[in-house]
Amino acid sequence: MIADDVQDLLESLAVAVGRGMSVDDLEGRVVAHSAHHGEVDPVRAQAILSRSVPAEVGAWQEAHGVAATRDPVRVPKNPELGMAARLCVPLLHQDRRVGYLWIIEGPGPLNPQEQDRAVRDAAAIAALLDDGGSSHTLSQLLTGEIGVRRAAGVLGEGPLRVLALRGDPDGLREAVGAELARIRRPPAFTILDRHAVLLLNRGEDAAVLGERLAVRTRAGAGVSAPHPGLESAVRAHEEALAAARAAAAEPALRPVARWPDLGVYRLLTEPVAGQSGPLDALREHPALLTTLETYLDSGGDAQETARLLHLHRTSLYYRLTRIEHLAGRNLKNGTHRLELHLALKLGRWNAV
Repeated sequence: MIADDVQDLLESLAVAVGRGMSVDDLEGRVVAHSAHHGEVDPVRAQAILSRSVPAEVGAWQEAHGVAATRDPVRVPKNPELGMAARLCVPLLHQDRRVGYLWIIEGPGPLNPQEQDRAVRDAAAIAALLDDGGSSHTLSQLLTGEIGVRRAAGVLGEGPLRVLALRGDPDGLREAVGAELARIRRPPAFTILDRHAVLLLNRGEDAAVLGERLAVRTRAGAGVSAPHPGLESAVRAHEEALAAARAAAAEPALRPVARWPDLGVYRLLTEPVAGQSGPLDALREHPALLTTLETYLDSGGDAQETARLLHLHRTSLYYRLTRIEHLAGRNLKNGTHRLELHLALKLGRWNAV
């Protein structure tokens, strides 16, 4: 088991350098600790008993840059906290931060050979923890259990999309896992609410990966719009779930449905905070909105629309052309007309 392997590595390193040590996750929880070697301070004893690091100790550690460092960093002793000097070795795997290795240095620092050994073993521990670390962190982020700052250390930062596949959880886990095993640096992946969810923030081609996974899993696949970073991950997740549902419902959207292209299916999903809609660009032009609604209510009959609005046919056609341009929709396309018509009626419904 992963936990046993981490414990074995930790004990071997502790014996080699003659120091007590522990492994913490990004939330400050103690994942593993060695037997006592050398100095034992009250902070170590309390952390082992409670399986967590006290808040004031965490603040002292962060004040010395442990949350951002990619290299070993020394944290000086703090007698007021009952804390001896420590060496912090960040646990990094595939550019993701998964935790910290803490070594009590006590009366003196590790020598260069001991520190090199600690860095090598830390890399091995990080690889073991990351076997499920990114999956757990992604689940926590999307369910609100942790914030963006904590998640970024594991999941990375930068522009992202979310890819979702809808189907049997066990089948999805096996099939997606097999596909991702072919990728040198696979994206973070988890199973949530009968969906396989992948965080694409390393330049992955969402369409290509989505098509491969859709074929392998025989599941509806959906991908979100691009988002600037992890602060939008929950919204991107909602978009991807809606797109996957639309792909399952509408053959024309397969193999991978894209949130920006869902048309009327976007309007049928649960509202996403701040989402854009097909009428957004028309809201500053009341006359165009009126023209569009009258035209659609009249079944696309230009003559009847012109009569009802007291417009010359040429003026009507000019307005319809502007509407198409601003809305990015084609009024000769039945799906686009349905989307616009439904958006107009939902606007009336939501206004009362």
